[in-house]
Parts: sequence; C-alpha cells; structure tokens
Amino acid sequence: MPNAGEPKGFGEINAEITCGGEEVRPGDWIIGDDNGVVVVPKERAYEIARRAKEVWKAEERVREEIKRGKTLSQVLDLYTWEKK
Repeated sequence: MPNAGEPKGFGEINAEITCGGEEVRPGDWIIGDDNGVVVVPKERAYEIARRAKEVWKAEERVREEIKRGKTLSQVLDLYTWEKK
C-alpha cells in the first residue's frame, strides 16, 4: 500500500491479507497490467499459467496469419462477419 499510515508495531511477514476485497495468501501470484490486477491462488498457479501460454500461442498463430495478408474473419472462420 503506497500510504502505510503510522507505524504501530513490527508488522507481519507471510500473513494472509485482504486487498481490494480479495484474499491474498502467502505464495499466491499477483499479476497485473494496464487493465488491472488479479490474484491467482498458489494451488492454481501452474494450471492458470499453462492455460495462459496456450492462449498466447493461439493468438500468435492468428497474428502471423494476419501478417501474411489474411483477415481476422478468414483466420477465425468468421464468415458471417464478412460483407458479401
């Protein structure tokens, strides 16, 4: 927290906290970007990271096809979006 207030003791390390209405436990992953921050429980961190990598790879393939000249609707077979 950027404004910690008055020191009233030594504090704690590796303690559970609540921040922004979310519980954060020791070992949890905190991931943020320009759109916000998310807490990933340590028990699910590997699964979430693996799934995120799969999404990234799929998006990379789409970007490569677009660089080669295809439209997004062609790449994703979204023919209903194309004007005929």
